[in-house]
Amino acid sequence: MSHKLDLHEIKHTECHSCNRAERTEIDADGLCTHTLSELDKLPVRCVGEWAYDKIYRLVQYFGIFASGMKNQWMGLNYVEICSGPGRCITREDRMEMDGTALAVIHNKHFRVLKKAFFIDASPRVVEILNQRIKDRDASDIAEAVVGNYEDAPGLCRILNRLPDSCLNLVFIDPTECDVPFATIKRIVEHLQKADLLINVALGTDVTRNIVQAILSPTHTNAREKYERFLGVPGFCTRPDVIELATRADHDDLRRIFMDVYKEQLQKLGYSYTNIRPVRHYYHLLFATRDPKGLKFWHSACTYEPDNQKNLL
Repeated sequence: MSHKLDLHEIKHTECHSCNRAERTEIDADGLCTHTLSELDKLPVRCVGEWAYDKIYRLVQYFGIFASGMKNQWMGLNYVEICSGPGRCITREDRMEMDGTALAVIHNKHFRVLKKAFFIDASPRVVEILNQRIKDRDASDIAEAVVGNYEDAPGLCRILNRLPDSCLNLVFIDPTECDVPFATIKRIVEHLQKADLLINVALGTDVTRNIVQAILSPTHTNAREKYERFLGVPGFCTRPDVIELATRADHDDLRRIFMDVYKEQLQKLGYSYTNIRPVRHYYHLLFATRDPKGLKFWHSACTYEPDNQKNLL
């Protein structure tokens, strides 16, 4: 039995798999200005080969969350922060497919939701995603909204519009470790009842930059970014952290970085966590206050994105 997602994939005929320098030149608001979607002629986002794996993990859990909890609460809501425009192209093989937002909307359990907010900092991205939502007759439930994770009060004003007494699933999908922990804290305190799925750029951002952030006096902005992300001032000046950075021990630096982050979540009541890698680039951190949520997450991870059964 195949567990592969149907992401409405199309081999893109005009994409020429631009390199990093070319992407910098043609990219605006995270959108490719070189070509449009083969499916609907709206802008798309260029992504790496790992995108399918991330989308797979999210959708597998969303389906179990929505079907398993729909009769246990007054209702269910879904919130996605850093949503993107809804369609993307993998730069390695030029395959166009649904992004996370449309993958959730196309899930067969989407209609059990009371409300879904897709939040992005770019007004242009939000405009495009709202057009795609409208084209799929999902505007009665789904809405793309402009919001910035640096502005926690602004996010909470958006969340105020969610139906009350619902269980919420919040997916946070930045490209770097730059969502302040104060924002996470504000969100969960505001919603009260929420499971979290957070994309943590351990294999990219942290691996590439944290050693310099710790050791170099000129990288204060990066150091402050990581400490805001963790919600732990002084993390980068801890003697054990400095020692690991001096040895360029990336494995233990990543481990201690995630351990501290999980400890911070535990202080908010999120005692049940699990981490799944997205290739060697990102890690999806699932966090819940309820052991049933963790059971659902493990069930969602029964099969790997390559369709192989997880024996762990």
